[in-house]
Amino acid sequence: MPSTPRRVFMLKVVSGTAAIAAAGSLQAAPKKVEENEPKAVSLGYKHDSAQVDTKKFPKHVAGQKCTGCMAWLGKPSDAWAECDLMVDRLVSGTGWCSSFVKVKG
Repeated sequence: MPSTPRRVFMLKVVSGTAAIAAAGSLQAAPKKVEENEPKAVSLGYKHDSAQVDTKKFPKHVAGQKCTGCMAWLGKPSDAWAECDLMVDRLVSGTGWCSSFVKVKG
């Protein structure tokens, strides 16, 4: 059975779509944020909540950490995850920043 132009076209569309989907999955994963990055500095971000300067950030309360914040996008058990405030960066689950808002519940 000879191939029709429509069949050839559809095969190309399907294979092209699969290639695009595969390329999208190969994008680099977000990197861990560094405490000295401008966004992290502006938020007073620290990888370890215990290292927060409480004189500079008096609203910090012992025990607050990124996993308990509304901006945390990971699971509570994740060591590092994305955050609504740090675009394309991973923050530490034990970290803290001045925009901390406790998860309700």
